[in-house]
Amino acid sequence: MKHRFLRCAALPLLVLVITATSAPRTYAQSSRSLYERLGGYDAISAVVDDFAESLFTDPKVGKFFVGMSADSRESFKQKNKNLMCNVTGGPCKVISRPAKTAHAGLGITEADFNVVAQHLTDTLNKFKVPSAEQAEVMKIIGSLKPDIVEKR
Repeated sequence: MKHRFLRCAALPLLVLVITATSAPRTYAQSSRSLYERLGGYDAISAVVDDFAESLFTDPKVGKFFVGMSADSRESFKQKNKNLMCNVTGGPCKVISRPAKTAHAGLGITEADFNVVAQHLTDTLNKFKVPSAEQAEVMKIIGSLKPDIVEKR
């Protein structure tokens, strides 16, 4: 079933900083949290599910998910839903380890990071997330880059 993504955004972990600037906002828009503007938990959940599946099957970055059981993949998704909910101003508690700990030893490169960023951008576009909200999400996620990329 196709989920409608009401101004949503998503996830995680390996994404590129997008340098696009946000469009001017009206007072009503800026007084709401990013979480609210993205459509809340259900919208974030739909995006994270779609985004994660694209990572699992990608020929370049899928190697980081090899050997994960279906249950572990669902846990990965849930942790990222909670993370995205939390960092955008929602009520969720973060249940995952810090990015530096979670990615240590994986040998993630700048190229890997860029592949993931493209998947996130594609997912946000698929769900018709407005560009201003996309830029905010990517800025938040991009701030994790120094803790994720180990090889330049």
